[in-house]
Amino acid sequence: MSKAAKLKRELVACGRKICGEGLAIGTGGNISVRDGGLIYVKASSVSMRKAKAGDYIPVDLKTGRPFVRHKRPTIELPMHLACYRARPDIGAVIHTHPVYGSIAGMTVKKLGFISYEFIACVGSETPVLDYLRCGSGELAKAVAKAIKRHNAVLLKNHGAIVVGKDLKEAFNRSLALERANQIFVMSRLLAKASFISASEARRLLGR
Repeated sequence: MSKAAKLKRELVACGRKICGEGLAIGTGGNISVRDGGLIYVKASSVSMRKAKAGDYIPVDLKTGRPFVRHKRPTIELPMHLACYRARPDIGAVIHTHPVYGSIAGMTVKKLGFISYEFIACVGSETPVLDYLRCGSGELAKAVAKAIKRHNAVLLKNHGAIVVGKDLKEAFNRSLALERANQIFVMSRLLAKASFISASEARRLLGR
């Protein structure tokens, strides 16, 4: 099996797991993976639950030009490209529309270190970006700036974007982020949310 075929198989499996976890519905959300000078990204108007290998389109990382003409890449292609260009260590990008992440994104400016699990999996606090139009250059630019220092970002009135060295890491971080958001939202409803201090977080991260 070629590397391209292997990566597409991983994308198909990851997309279905994302939908199975309720992080995206319908044709919402999109994922991509880096392969040298190109990325494979979900096609527009395709559900990750039903997407096949051919629904993940090769795109030139430098120019943003797709290598196929019969399908269009997701409208969020600029955001994916911006992440890869911002950090060479990023090998996969996952954009979802999580329920609790969306709620938290409308109520706070930043999700702090709410648990050891969050620190261990995500590895950084999660800033919240003000609403910017989907697919716009402004959104891509804002995400790229934030992702230089963070592994996850919440997008107000939109969703979340998470990066990793590969799809497995990005997916696990997406789950950890949504779990942290759920803990935050429920704690705010029941009482008051509290966060682990920055100094303790640095100790746990070994920094």
